[in-house]
Amino acid sequence: MPSDAREGRNWWWSGYLASFRVKVRTHSLDSFSTYLNKCFDLRFHASQMADARQDPEISPASVFLALLHAFVFRLPSFQQLDADLAHSYLQKWIGAARSFRDDTLRYSLSGFHLDPLERMLVDINRRLKRSKAFDAGRVQGHLVAALDGIEVLSSFSRCCDSCLQRRVATKDQAGRKIEQIQYYHRAVGCQMVHSQVKSFLAIEWLRPGEGEETAALRLLSRLPGLYGSRFFDILLLDALYAQTPVLQLIHQMGWHTVISLKQNSRDLYQSAVRLFSRRQPDSVFTEQHDHKTYQIQLWETEGLPFTIDNPEPVRVVRSEEVLQRNRYRSGQRELHSTDHEWLWVTDLPTQAFPAPVVRRLGHDRWKNENNGWMDLTQYWAFKHGYLHACRHRPKRSSPSGQRELVPNRGLEAVTFILLIAFCLCSAFVLRHSKLARRDHLTAIAVAAQLHASISKAPPSIRAPA
Repeated sequence: MPSDAREGRNWWWSGYLASFRVKVRTHSLDSFSTYLNKCFDLRFHASQMADARQDPEISPASVFLALLHAFVFRLPSFQQLDADLAHSYLQKWIGAARSFRDDTLRYSLSGFHLDPLERMLVDINRRLKRSKAFDAGRVQGHLVAALDGIEVLSSFSRCCDSCLQRRVATKDQAGRKIEQIQYYHRAVGCQMVHSQVKSFLAIEWLRPGEGEETAALRLLSRLPGLYGSRFFDILLLDALYAQTPVLQLIHQMGWHTVISLKQNSRDLYQSAVRLFSRRQPDSVFTEQHDHKTYQIQLWETEGLPFTIDNPEPVRVVRSEEVLQRNRYRSGQRELHSTDHEWLWVTDLPTQAFPAPVVRRLGHDRWKNENNGWMDLTQYWAFKHGYLHACRHRPKRSSPSGQRELVPNRGLEAVTFILLIAFCLCSAFVLRHSKLARRDHLTAIAVAAQLHASISKAPPSIRAPA
């Protein structure tokens, strides 16, 4: 066959195959931003952002959008955002006239105003509830939230005015035991846990000299002002919050509660254990979850006094569980069993919420740990320690006329933006994206596609000078 004919045949065959080639569809920043602007009015909220700088060249809205997309793309540090800001497409999207470096981010965020960020988080959650995002997974028709604390960062050298302090025993290079002061930050957060979109409602930081329960009380007192007292119905709490002030505040707000019961409430715990040990379980059943089998025995009683000082009668549910699952040891599969005991205090009515439902609610508190704090820590760089002890901050005039640094709000501002990105990405992947459902994409895969889309976008075409 002549070479010209062979080349013509190859050209025809390649065109024939190209006519049947299916274009691979992926997520793009355009579709993501269109969804956010339509459903959550992102551009309006971005325009409300403010910081302590005077007449800045890079607006607070651009700083906010840049950091928001750094978290959407799952970038673990500010330095990795520098390369992305060199793309003219991303600059145009965030409204920046030019690229800027991480020092601009630090200088702006360290003096960022927190009220617009909190209002945006509240508005996002209100829109999600209006769109029935929280309706799936209701427990007996009730919305469920959980509250728990987490340590965000710790350091032996870097500290700020808001740091908590503790003495930690360590060893020096010679192996001798010494005590050092460790600085750390801790926060309490409230999260919706019953639905697919597990967004955070609010966060409260511990102040120097106070305990976690004090910050929890302050957060619970603020929630009705932010959302109203009926935004959720049931609150799940750890045993640390099994205290009279917490219980009284929850009843005052009109919420029901399920609280883990441990040895810190010694009188109630011992009374319940003695009572349950004298009788047979009220119900026995088996549950199967994936490759795990649970053999469950449940007891419950009502009328036990909460504490000596607060003898309000409460309902106590006890669960003894035997978990059976297969595991491999020395190349052989064997059946392994572990025993667990759980107790919960609740004010839920028995008829509407029998003991198996209370048990499930008690275990649902771990969703705040697994799908909240742990997810943020492992995949969102939550414990990176952004802007902790940052000294490169704007200045303001003091009452005496002296110029002084503004208070460092960098860690709180970055955390708010991180929680906003966490909520928006969850809503986009779980409620909007057809590609994620069709191709069974994980949230990390969607983030990678969004990140790749900024480099695939066509560059802006400008006429030569």
